Order: sequence, then structure tokens, then C-alpha cells
Amino acid sequence: MADIAKLSAESITKRLDAIIHLMMEEQNQSGKLNRSDQLRILNSVGLTTAEIARIVNQSSKDVASAVSKLRKKTGKG
Repeated sequence: MADIAKLSAESITKRLDAIIHLMMEEQNQSGKLNRSDQLRILNSVGLTTAEIARIVNQSSKDVASAVSKLRKKTGKG
């Protein structure tokens, strides 16, 4: 338990990002979630585009563009 107290916020964030990434990849490979669904979900829980980009291994610019398109699409539907 003492080892956990020594972890920095950055270290914890990195580990959580890895867990989320693995879960998203598993859903993507099984055909349950496509990339757009992943971005929509991650955005809906309040993550920034930079945080989402880290999780899905894409550039922040690409994620920002995709999220913007998803918002416009959702707004029209």
C-alpha cells in the first residue's frame, strides 16, 4: 500500500490511460465500438481532446477534428 502513495498524479494518469486504451481496443476489435463511438464516449465524460488523443493514440488535431464533426452530426440528428 505504501507504494501507491508514492505514485505521482502523472504516473496514475498514465496507468489509467493505458487501461482505458486497452478496454477501448478490445471493444474496437470485437466490433462493439468503432473509433467514432470511442471518441463520442470519451468526449461525453468530459475528457479534453488532448486526453482523448493520448488514449486512442491519435494526434490532438485529428481528435479535435473528429470530435467537432461528431458534435455537428449529433446536433443535426
